[in-house]
Amino acid sequence: MPNKIMIIAGESSGDLHGGHLAQALKAARPDLKLFGLGGSSMREAGVEILADPTGIAVIGLIEVFRHLPTFRRLFHQAVAALDERKPDLVILIDYPGFNLRFAEEVKRRGIRLVYYISPQIWAWDPGRIRKIKRLVDRMLVVFPFEKTLYEQNGVPVTFIGHPLLDNVKPTLSHLEALERFGLEDGLPIIGLLPGSRDLEVRRILPALLAAGEKMLQNLPSSARFLLIKAPHLPWELYRQALNRSSLKPKVVERWDYDGIYTCDLVMVASGTATLECALLNRPMLIVYKTSWPTYFLSRFFIRIPVIGLVNVVAGEKVAPEFIQHRANPAAISKAALELWNSAEQRNTMKSDFEKIRQSLGTPGASGRAAQAVLAELDRNPVTI
Repeated sequence: MPNKIMIIAGESSGDLHGGHLAQALKAARPDLKLFGLGGSSMREAGVEILADPTGIAVIGLIEVFRHLPTFRRLFHQAVAALDERKPDLVILIDYPGFNLRFAEEVKRRGIRLVYYISPQIWAWDPGRIRKIKRLVDRMLVVFPFEKTLYEQNGVPVTFIGHPLLDNVKPTLSHLEALERFGLEDGLPIIGLLPGSRDLEVRRILPALLAAGEKMLQNLPSSARFLLIKAPHLPWELYRQALNRSSLKPKVVERWDYDGIYTCDLVMVASGTATLECALLNRPMLIVYKTSWPTYFLSRFFIRIPVIGLVNVVAGEKVAPEFIQHRANPAAISKAALELWNSAEQRNTMKSDFEKIRQSLGTPGASGRAAQAVLAELDRNPVTI
């Protein structure tokens, strides 16, 4: 009888990683039966999707409470599937608020558990590592410092490298990309990346547009701005901010690495996108705004001095951060102009980005993750 694996991914990024992992698992063992919670990437990779939580993109501690009934329904649905289908192994992908609680149910039933993409215990609530040690059979991590952390705490761990290394790369040359987007070579091109969640865009995009307006006072009139739109978010969300701004950026209607690659520098919302921009070697400023209650609670819980993922991985502030009240148009535009006018600053940043790339391992992370999963499924030691 074919082995059954349940996969839980709750956000778009986790769904993307889950889809690549599912492809690698199916390539190694075509008879595997994969099912679980996820989105379109996992479905296209052959996972039977029981429910899709990826559209509930909440941020912050306060916003989560508004969706508690939905999370409870999804949780009970996942537990019911655990009992009805009796998987041989469960894979949890990031999404710690949901997944660490679900891990308790998996452990209670004696099912082997692999956790892929570690919760950010290095950023807040490090005490969760004790729970992870009790519940997780193997942790698959994508940053080298996570491997050290888990080893020091006695958690079985495998560093597989970062899956972004397989996917984050332009498909066109710089000149080809410029031609595709109707841009001319030699002009200043500034990227606006306001995030992938509804509330992020509502709070961050107006600040980026206003910063762009201020920048135009000191840039050549030929400067162009490129707004990268999250494809799953409605146009109306962007239109509201664009209608209130005199800046008229060219809009790329999907998450496009060629589009980002054309930019001389980017103003980007904190998150995975900062790491993607670093892998594309684009100088950046990191911007983030959330609700004030969430901000004050986060300041109490977060244990690291920086929040931009690219800075966390670097272990220092290689890209400037503008968070909450500091994320004002005057401060952002001033720093962006300084970055634009300083080739030395941009080159230093690019050198730091190359060091980050080297630290993330080598391409093929999804395949190595699949090997580790299958080793746990067969109860064999991992030899990657």
